[in-house]
Amino acid sequence: MHRRTLIRSLGATGLALSLPACATKPQAKPLTPADFQTVVTGVDKAEGIAIADDERLFLSNGKSAILVREPDGTLRPIGAPSGANGVALDRQGRVILANFGLLSNMPGSLQRLDPTTGTLETLADAVEGRQLVASNFPTVARDGTIYCTHSTWSEPARIGTTIPAGFVYRVTPDGKAGTVASGLRGANGCCLDRDEKYLYVALTAAGRIVRLPRRQDGSLGPAENFGPVLGDVTPDAMFQDILKLDAAAQAKLGYPDGLAFDMAGNLWITLPFANKLVMLTPTGTLVEMLHDPAGTVLNRPTNLAWGGPGRRDLHVVSRGTGCIIRARTALAGSALVHQAS
Repeated sequence: MHRRTLIRSLGATGLALSLPACATKPQAKPLTPADFQTVVTGVDKAEGIAIADDERLFLSNGKSAILVREPDGTLRPIGAPSGANGVALDRQGRVILANFGLLSNMPGSLQRLDPTTGTLETLADAVEGRQLVASNFPTVARDGTIYCTHSTWSEPARIGTTIPAGFVYRVTPDGKAGTVASGLRGANGCCLDRDEKYLYVALTAAGRIVRLPRRQDGSLGPAENFGPVLGDVTPDAMFQDILKLDAAAQAKLGYPDGLAFDMAGNLWITLPFANKLVMLTPTGTLVEMLHDPAGTVLNRPTNLAWGGPGRRDLHVVSRGTGCIIRARTALAGSALVHQAS
């Protein structure tokens, strides 16, 4: 019997018929400033963020090695200032600190902090015999390998540097440090995809994202462009000159900073000078997720991370106001090594 005739026949006899519904996958949805609430204020030199499963926030700042926001809202500084920029958590809940020494007249090392005991250890202070000065952002693989970007050897205010002096180094589980990628213009935020097939790196000066294939031994293959250029960039542009641009020009800027994946494989990106969050889909299509032209809520966003119930609370560091802001997203963030999958 034809399916449509069968339905009419069953309906005529008063029998209920349940037909399978078409399954639809959740989609990432753009946000507005009204979606956000402020959860932390007054963070000096706000930059990095990592979130534990118990909803503690670990924040880099200018007054301590790390600032912990407890679930009840209490702020707890740990350790002396170290010039921390990007932060991450390992499987044991220890905080990985990338110190951008050039901005603080301190060493540019990679360190690990135990938030329970306060013990601070240096994982790497040099690679290939050269002292690190601008460690920017760390990310941790499931096998314990730590990858960290290093932005430059000099002139950190030259946002649009044309000198490809940035690189990525790694620290293996047995403590060995070495360079795994080089020739990167302004290497900044980084993250691994869900399957750890690629390391994604924001090239701030080039205004784009590259990805590097991760080999079985943890080394990285050649960088390849992922997605388009994210907006306007100017060769050798200086920080102070970018801030002098009018609002219309700043809104078009494409200098990326922080990166994070959601569960659907979309790569979320902060554009600090444009006051924007954008997203690259798994196929590399660019989508604008939030623009706050006046910077009333999203003001020079640097880094972002998911936490909270269902890992759907997106937290963004709003450096321009020294605040951490939070919004509920349609999609959960991809689980990091310290988070339950």
